[in-house]
Order: sequence, then C-alpha cells, then structure tokens
Amino acid sequence: MTSQVSQAKAVVESGGARRRLSLGLIGLVVLGMTVGATAHVAVHSKRIEVAIALGKEERAFRELTLQRRHLEIEIGMLKDPARIIAIARDQLGMRPPAPGDIHAGPVVESVRKPSQGSQQQSRVGSPLAMPAADQRGRVWEPSQGSHQQ
Repeated sequence: MTSQVSQAKAVVESGGARRRLSLGLIGLVVLGMTVGATAHVAVHSKRIEVAIALGKEERAFRELTLQRRHLEIEIGMLKDPARIIAIARDQLGMRPPAPGDIHAGPVVESVRKPSQGSQQQSRVGSPLAMPAADQRGRVWEPSQGSHQQ
C-alpha cells in the first residue's frame, strides 16, 4: 500500500508543479502585455506632446513672418525719398542753395593713383564744386522736390 500512496503523491505533486508552471507562464504573458501596452501609451503620449510643441512653434513662426513683413513695409515707408525730402524741408528748414550761394572751388586732383591692373580712374574735381547735384549726377529740382537725371 505504501507504494500506491507514494505513486498517488507523485501524481498529485507533478500536477501541482504543472499548475504552478502554467500560472507562472500566464503571469509572465500578462506582464509582457502590460509592459507592451504601457510602452505603446508612452510612445503615443510623447507623439502628442511633440505635435503640440510643433503647433506652437509653427504659430510663432507665422507670427514672426507677419511681423517681419510689417517691418519691411515700415522700412520701405521710412526710406521713401519723398518723405526724407519733406522732413528736410519742413522740419529741419533745409532748402536747396540759391544760385548766388554756389561757388566753384579750386579743382583738386585725386592724390591716389590707380594701381597697375586696377580699373579705377582718378577723379578730377571736387564734389563740392557741384552742390546742386549729387555724386550720381542727379540735379536738385526745388519745384518738384526730387532729383532728375
């Protein structure tokens, strides 16, 4: 009888080990799925976070682009020659010189001589000899308030 009892115990003990093994395996699978699901949620959360940050940066870029356009327009308005002439005439009291105020000075030759191979030419005369015209040859017209070629 003892042999039957020992065989019965062996069968019961081996069945318990199988149960423990299958429960451990199930627990391991559940743990793996939980870790995988948690990783998936974390990646999805990070993706949403990056998308929100990207949206904020794109909005800031659009605002800065719009501000740059406005500033470029403002610069264009401030650099307008007609505006500068009006400020010089109205606020600063500047006027073109009268013909009697223009005196030709002595003609001064340039001290610098062009180097060999250089395409520069020495300038003869002083730009002060022609106060009614700028260095580009544009002549001041007081009636129109602008330069003419």
